[in-house]
Amino acid sequence: IMISSVAARMLSANGGPYNMGKAAMEALAMTLYKEERRYNIRVNIVAPGLTETEMGSRLARATQGVQNLREIDQRSPFGRVCQPEDVAKVVRFLVSDDAFYLTGQRIEVDGGGTAALPNLF
Repeated sequence: IMISSVAARMLSANGGPYNMGKAAMEALAMTLYKEERRYNIRVNIVAPGLTETEMGSRLARATQGVQNLREIDQRSPFGRVCQPEDVAKVVRFLVSDDAFYLTGQRIEVDGGGTAALPNLF
C-alpha cells in the first residue's frame, strides 16, 4: 500500500516537488501492480485529502489564509477535514483478507472534499 495524496492529480501552485513525488509514486504503484499481480501481490494507493496533521495545517494556512483547520471544517461535505484515523481504517481494510480481490486501485480518502472544495489546493 502506497500513501499518496489527492495532490498527485489536483495540482497546486508552489507544490511542484511534492506533487511530482506523489505522481511518480503512483506511476510506480501502477507498474508494480501490473508486474506483481501474477504472484498474488496486491498493490493499491491510498490518497488522502486535506488531513488534520501539522502538514495539513501549514497547507491550509498557506493556501486558504486560515489559522486552523476548524475554519475549513464547515466547508467540508462531512463537516470536518480528514483525520489520520480515517486513512488508517482504509489501510487496515486493504491489508485484510476482505480486500483480497482489490488491486491496482487508487482510493481517495477525502470525504468528497476534492469535488466540493476544488480550489483548496
